Amino acid sequence: MRKSPLILSMILLSLTLIMGCSSEVDDATKAAEKYKNVEYTIKVSDDLFSEESILARNEEMKPYFTEYYTEKAIGSRITTIPFQIANKQKLSLKPDNLKFTLSEQKKNIVELKYTCDLVMLDKDDKESKRVPLEGILTMFDVDGQWLVQGDRFDSEALMKLIYD
Repeated sequence: MRKSPLILSMILLSLTLIMGCSSEVDDATKAAEKYKNVEYTIKVSDDLFSEESILARNEEMKPYFTEYYTEKAIGSRITTIPFQIANKQKLSLKPDNLKFTLSEQKKNIVELKYTCDLVMLDKDDKESKRVPLEGILTMFDVDGQWLVQGDRFDSEALMKLIYD
């Protein structure tokens, strides 16, 4: 009979750990979804590449990034890729059907595979084109906030929209 409380305690501890992990993944996924929605929601305009517009874009994106990724994303102009697409296509952008699945989880790190459709809209907000995208986001827990540490985005699909 003494084994029952011990086994019950072990089961409860295991469930608590599983629930805690699930909560971390949920929180990381919510943060990732917010980031992807901001990243891929672009209203086409003539001044997308003005200095003010690019500075505003970088400031808009910073709250989603770790310090490391802020330097990388801004330094390599990753933050302006959606601007380049909107400018080249002469269409506004928005994400649709955004889905995340857990790829890997470690202490304070969640890696999420994602898929979405990048929808391009004409001046009347009617769908003109839809491009499926996929990638992997690495999210870090920084002082209780999930931030993007890396984004292995679908560069082939995105570059086709810019250069074809």
